[in-house]
Amino acid sequence: MQQAALSSSPVHQPTPDRIAAGERLVARLKGQIGGRMFTDALMTYAWSGDASSYRLVPAAVVFINSEDEVRAVIKACRAEQLPLTFRAAGTSLSGQAVTDGVLAVLGDGWRKLDIHPGADQITLGPAIIVAQANAALKKFDRKIGPDPASQATCKIGGVVNNNSSGMCCGVAQNTYHTMARLRIVLADGTALDSGDPASCDAFRISHANMLDAIHDLHHQVMADPDLVALIKKKYRIKNTVGYSLNALVDYHDPLDILIHLMVGSEGTLGFVSEVTYNTVPEHPFKSTALVPFPDPYAAASAISVLANNGVQVTTGVTAAEYIERRALATVEHLAPMAPLLPWLTDNSPAVLIDVTAPTAQELETEVEKAVAILSANGATHIDFSTDEARSHALWDIRKGFFASGGAARPKGTSMLTEDVAAPIDRLADFVIAMRNLLDDHGYEDAIIFGHALAGNLHFQMSDDFAAPGAAEKFDMFSKALSGLVSIQFGGSLKAEHGTGRAIAPFVEAEWGPKAYGLMHQIKALFDPENLLNPGVLLNADDKVHIKHLKVMPLADELVDMCIECGFCEPACPSHQMTLSPRQRIAVTRERERLRVSGENPERLAILDRDFQYPGLDTCAACNLCSLRCPVGIETGTMIIGQRGQRRGSTARSVAGFAADHTGSVEAFMRGGVALADMARAIIPAPALEAITETARRASGNRIPRLSRALRHGPGAPKAPAKVSRDDPRDTGFPLPIVQGDRQKIVYFPSCASRMFGAPQTGENLLPVTDAMLALLDRAGFDVTMPEHLNGQCCGQPFQSKGFPEQATEVGGALKRELSALSDGGAVSVVTDASTCAKHLKEFPGTAPVLDSAQFLVTHVLPRLTITQKLPTVAVHHNCSAQRLKEQPSTEAIACACAEHIAVLSSVTCCGYAGDKGLFFPELNQHATRFAKNDIPAGCTLGVSTVSTCASGLSEHAGVPFVGLASLLEWASRPLH
Repeated sequence: MQQAALSSSPVHQPTPDRIAAGERLVARLKGQIGGRMFTDALMTYAWSGDASSYRLVPAAVVFINSEDEVRAVIKACRAEQLPLTFRAAGTSLSGQAVTDGVLAVLGDGWRKLDIHPGADQITLGPAIIVAQANAALKKFDRKIGPDPASQATCKIGGVVNNNSSGMCCGVAQNTYHTMARLRIVLADGTALDSGDPASCDAFRISHANMLDAIHDLHHQVMADPDLVALIKKKYRIKNTVGYSLNALVDYHDPLDILIHLMVGSEGTLGFVSEVTYNTVPEHPFKSTALVPFPDPYAAASAISVLANNGVQVTTGVTAAEYIERRALATVEHLAPMAPLLPWLTDNSPAVLIDVTAPTAQELETEVEKAVAILSANGATHIDFSTDEARSHALWDIRKGFFASGGAARPKGTSMLTEDVAAPIDRLADFVIAMRNLLDDHGYEDAIIFGHALAGNLHFQMSDDFAAPGAAEKFDMFSKALSGLVSIQFGGSLKAEHGTGRAIAPFVEAEWGPKAYGLMHQIKALFDPENLLNPGVLLNADDKVHIKHLKVMPLADELVDMCIECGFCEPACPSHQMTLSPRQRIAVTRERERLRVSGENPERLAILDRDFQYPGLDTCAACNLCSLRCPVGIETGTMIIGQRGQRRGSTARSVAGFAADHTGSVEAFMRGGVALADMARAIIPAPALEAITETARRASGNRIPRLSRALRHGPGAPKAPAKVSRDDPRDTGFPLPIVQGDRQKIVYFPSCASRMFGAPQTGENLLPVTDAMLALLDRAGFDVTMPEHLNGQCCGQPFQSKGFPEQATEVGGALKRELSALSDGGAVSVVTDASTCAKHLKEFPGTAPVLDSAQFLVTHVLPRLTITQKLPTVAVHHNCSAQRLKEQPSTEAIACACAEHIAVLSSVTCCGYAGDKGLFFPELNQHATRFAKNDIPAGCTLGVSTVSTCASGLSEHAGVPFVGLASLLEWASRPLH
């Protein structure tokens, strides 16, 4: 751990009275809430931050899964006088998803996704991630309108409550304009479904007074022409400052007004339980270019022309992202940026442009129009391309600016982000003014980028809020920003990120006293007790934007650049079971802050103690979080390091003994599983599982649980009896299994494939090791294997448990032997487990190690004749395969073996994580809890490239999973 001098300012904690109220609330809710509830110091701190620069530790965290549970939580909060905040993905950037009251987190119960006939509409639960909805709509060439940069992480509940937009959404395609129906629960517990006539009729009777009051507000606004003009002007550009007052102008029926006021209300008016969107076209033909300009003014001038006077289009230029030079500097090391570098000067911005169309011919015409406009406005290099991979790579860079820009900040500082908009005809001047404002206030490190077609700019800067004067500096800047954006340019101080705590003090300055007064009346109508997310959106405290600011103490070099954006969380198998990567980092930072400051040793001791199970034991250490993180932070590596720090001398001695006796360990493990297989013949499988589960719990997770899906493995493969063999003791050469003038290959059967077998299937599949030998022989390879396989290991099991010395000892020895067998690198080495292949690549040595998926698809499959196929095969990409980027290889082999494949979309890492499926099976169960939903009718088999992953999936997916080689051997087996 790094040490640093830190401010002793404590993190804002709930008061003792509020903590006691949180504990009483949890006691009230027992029996009414099916999800988990927390009041302990560690878990409440873990949920104290969102993606904003604010941190508030909740008094209680409650997972909710139904409208009845929403009502129960509201009732309990009312009884205990605790404020209530609803939270979806926690990607909010203005501090609207944190609280020191009760944080109600969306659980699995809100994952409804229903595409209507024709795909013109889609109904979604608030826990659905935007990218999941769009993936389901893709085959219909449709999508939902909102397209925030965080769409791979953010959830529909947050999108509705913030009226989020994005790169292509503009003003016309946000939730407010594309929503067909909304279902909500109000503060009094009443549910209203705007798409259900019976619900609406009942509500008109039960809430007549409320609707009358809303109707009066409508007439009050319509009677004031100046106010109507102001509201219409404000919503010609992106605007999420305050409540959606345009509802009072756009609609006359008070029920329609009520429903539209809910959009963008940031959880302060009620709970959104379901939404139906009118989908928008996602044209299949697209061309993308990242276009540099000589200066910001030229770029902004071109965008002003491309913007079509602010009118949203679905054919033509649908996105134009302005990226200033300082922002480009943070990503110019990335490969997709290389072609642009020769055209960039010290002041060159670039614009990322998408042109889309329903046909290839129309696309060509639209690209020609865009090129003409860009050329006329001084673009220095124009290179449109329809290459989908290139487009994705460029957009990944743009979507990752929030995190990659944040990673460019000095270590130990917090990242600040703001989101403003101005009328499109003033964009050029606005860009220059924003840059000057940032520089004048000492934020020279700030970067600017944004959705320029909508006049929408984002900027990010950093500061150390533990340093004296930092908050005051930010206060002065915020006031100046309000004057520039709201007054001078007549723009929006928050275009799409929501008001939150960050902008609440400036709402009146932007809207004026009349409109601001309307907003207070709206809040009082919906939430007279000020129970729902108080202080967010409306706040009388003119300093709230500089209170409860995050500090980011140095904790570990591996994660110090994390900005806690949460982009990692959908990939994490333990997210919402225990902790996510973001939460592990946040808690680690707080522990280190307390360790350095010495301010509260009792609390530090509690956090250190309680971190063991949720932080260390249930982290799969798969590092898939690094693939979602725009800067590649490997939280799993940090956790492995912390495991190592906690290992005592006894544990190290045991690990050392195991490393010196790997053969005995392997024999013991394989024998133990074989014994369990025999026991199943006497004891029913459920009873055996119950017995071993009881033993596991009683032993403190020291005794493994055995499931019916775990079978003993074949052991080290043996050479076919018909093959003549030379005695290596005489020849001095490794043991050849197949002789002849054939291409040579070294095959290392992984210890996992040797120890653990696959479930029985109707196809009479060979074990992975035997299947690999059969395939290699069938494809004409001369195979060499290590002579003494029993105990040979890549070292990954030691590494994951925090024993790096033993991992190096065991894995290094194997790599040296494989290098010798490979004749100094002249012959490739193939192994049959992705985890083993990845780990062996990290050791020094000349042996070029390939995983089975890579090798089979490139060197074996072309030499085979497929003789039989399955109708459908499910495919799981385990964590190492993903990190090796083997998905295309695995899918290509599966496609060769089946008429159709179904890739598991709900499972990232399966959570088996080596042997965690044995000692912490709840992680595997949680990670695969939706796997059955991914298995289509008629699918009877699945494949994975790691035997332990296959075991965990077999238990929970509903169909047996086998090794990729086993399936390919069956599909290419000669038929007699």
